[in-house]
Amino acid sequence: MIRNILLGFLNYQPMTGYELDQAIESSTSHFWHAHHSQIYTTLRQMEKESLVTSVYLKVEGQPDRRVYTISNTGKQSLEKWLDQPKTEVSAIKEDLLVRVFFSAKRDPKDVLAELRLQRRLHDEKLAAYQTIISQMPDPHSHPGLERDRVFWGITLDLGMRYEEMYLAWLEDTIQMVEQL
Repeated sequence: MIRNILLGFLNYQPMTGYELDQAIESSTSHFWHAHHSQIYTTLRQMEKESLVTSVYLKVEGQPDRRVYTISNTGKQSLEKWLDQPKTEVSAIKEDLLVRVFFSAKRDPKDVLAELRLQRRLHDEKLAAYQTIISQMPDPHSHPGLERDRVFWGITLDLGMRYEEMYLAWLEDTIQMVEQL
């Protein structure tokens, strides 16, 4: 997946590894996390496969910057991936659910403390999504990104709905554990 994310961002414009890391951190990391080192390793591999090219830019007084550009082969790979429908439901991997599943023998106070902490963290995540909405680029000041903004908003909408659902589940779960 990281390869397609990198190709997707490079399809907008050439970027350095650092810029790609920042782009991922402020957008797709909310639903697909990538480690800093994974980005650079993948970029090097993608260059070997001719999906991207890179050049070093020299800036006086600063370290050289390696700028990556998507190649025609990379664009074709991205298009092929986007055109291939997803035919399976993604598996849920949720650490908290595993912990709750095995928590029957835990002290309910400890379980409640953990659930309340998660409630605070999910409240913060929801607030972060609301901040992102207010900071999304104005489509009128970024010609050519009008459709992109719609699709960015669609993914943000699911993130917000997920957090709202998760918060409701946490409230219900806290009430059940309090009644034990």
